[in-house]
Amino acid sequence: MTLIDSLRKDTRVMLYAAAVLLALILIFTPIPGYLGANHGLKYGLDLEGGSWLQLQLEGAIVELDVQPEKILSHQFSGAWTVQDVSRRGDSYVVTIGGKTPSTLAEDLNYPGARAVERSNVTRISIPISAEGVVVNYLKSALDADVKVVGVAPIRYEIRTNVTPQSLNALLALVNGSIASGEEAFVAGLTQETVDETKEVLDKKLNRLGLKDIRVKVVGTQFILIDLAGVNVSTAEEVVGKPGKFEIRIFSGPNETRHVVYGDAVESVDIPRGDRTGSWGVPFTLSDEGANTFQRIAKEVGATRNPRAHEIAMYLDKDQIFSAPLAPDLASSLDKAPMRSLVAEVGGGDEGSRRSKELYIHLREGALPVNVKVIGSGQVDAALGSQFKFQLLLAGFLALLAVGAMIFYRYRERRIVLPMVATSFTEVIMMLGIWSLAGWQLDLASIAGIIMVIGTGVDHLFIITDEVIRGEKQAVQKANEEAKGLMVTGKIYLARLSRAFYIIMGAAATTVAGMLPLLWMGFGALTGFALIIIIGVLIGVGIARPAYGRIIGYILGQTSAA
Repeated sequence: MTLIDSLRKDTRVMLYAAAVLLALILIFTPIPGYLGANHGLKYGLDLEGGSWLQLQLEGAIVELDVQPEKILSHQFSGAWTVQDVSRRGDSYVVTIGGKTPSTLAEDLNYPGARAVERSNVTRISIPISAEGVVVNYLKSALDADVKVVGVAPIRYEIRTNVTPQSLNALLALVNGSIASGEEAFVAGLTQETVDETKEVLDKKLNRLGLKDIRVKVVGTQFILIDLAGVNVSTAEEVVGKPGKFEIRIFSGPNETRHVVYGDAVESVDIPRGDRTGSWGVPFTLSDEGANTFQRIAKEVGATRNPRAHEIAMYLDKDQIFSAPLAPDLASSLDKAPMRSLVAEVGGGDEGSRRSKELYIHLREGALPVNVKVIGSGQVDAALGSQFKFQLLLAGFLALLAVGAMIFYRYRERRIVLPMVATSFTEVIMMLGIWSLAGWQLDLASIAGIIMVIGTGVDHLFIITDEVIRGEKQAVQKANEEAKGLMVTGKIYLARLSRAFYIIMGAAATTVAGMLPLLWMGFGALTGFALIIIIGVLIGVGIARPAYGRIIGYILGQTSAA
């Protein structure tokens, strides 16, 4: 039986060949993946060029010592005299001397409140919990989202930049303060908020056509992003801003009234330009958002006198549109809610760019927290191309060096090719898995590949040495046929088992050493550790068992000759 025929009948060798073929297909053939992505080998920032950002999530988790009654008294005082604030059942009742506007409670962000006026005294009943009053006060004062995240003791997550000093100054207005203890003010956010922020960032980057961008979370405060092929200014425009959209109506010459935020936007159409070159983003409000828009527009008089009450749209507090309602739209809005609107952002190339940015933010929503860019940089694409060439050259020279070492050690040409080929195909299989997962190949992961090659060659030396020793023992048996003994003999199998006992121990040690780096998940260390673990598992599970069979067949054929 020829060597080729023997290899074809060996299950381990055929599995090895199939794995290499599949890896080649994954690397060089784009195939549909999850989320509609096309996968192939992708290069990271170091090799492709692009930008990187370091984001700090602004926020804190706090425990407060404050009374809801004091907050309500402070909020409703001013032009009116608050006589009493008391808790009654599931509501708070605010008693005010004199007559107040019917929208007073709603203007203070207490929807559902009921006001009753008797004997020149107004009693406003507000259905809300004690925590709800605190949340409402912090939201209004900080212009940020606030959530209740803990029970016994009650803790609040403030999703904006705040310090103990600034928060205490704000609470002092209502005779409150941060509670005592080191854990009463912790910079950072909950893991759920961090994960939500990462998810929104992923969606926004995917909307830019950037699939499988590396968005890494570090602790509860920091996010690291590598954007291959994207310049740093574009990255900061999309990633470094929350993308908070708001519609307001001018109720007076210099006064505006809030209508809705971006979460009231139900659907968004792609940006479009008109004949004059002006760009706009059509969007549709939800039923609740449309009703709110109609109600407030009628209350301020925008439906009857649209020229005196412009509609303004803001993105991250920057005004992007301001104009009166069109006469036909104002007339229609006076009779029924209108859901379909258009946000005009300007003309020319700048208008086109801003419309795309607004489209992404409206489509995917605002970040749940404010973020601050604390670090950024850019790698030139030409430099990335140079890295690729240098790495290819280094890889080729490394293979030559490995081949020379093998030949120097064994003085046998038939051993050199299987060893070098095994090392090379292990790299192919690692890159195949990298392509299937859609991960980016960067300098850290390439360093991991080089380390796997080094440990893999050591393992191949162990296998080869053990097999050669088995061959020498087999030749000493004069009454046994040499041909085929290396594959089927007990001596060969015993030596091969001894080699794999050593290899498995070394592999387990390597994997155990990489697990802490993988668990830490910090920066490039994750890719470095992950590709080493994958490479070691491929080696001991597929490549090295097949090599043991191949070298056994080759040396068996040599002995027979």
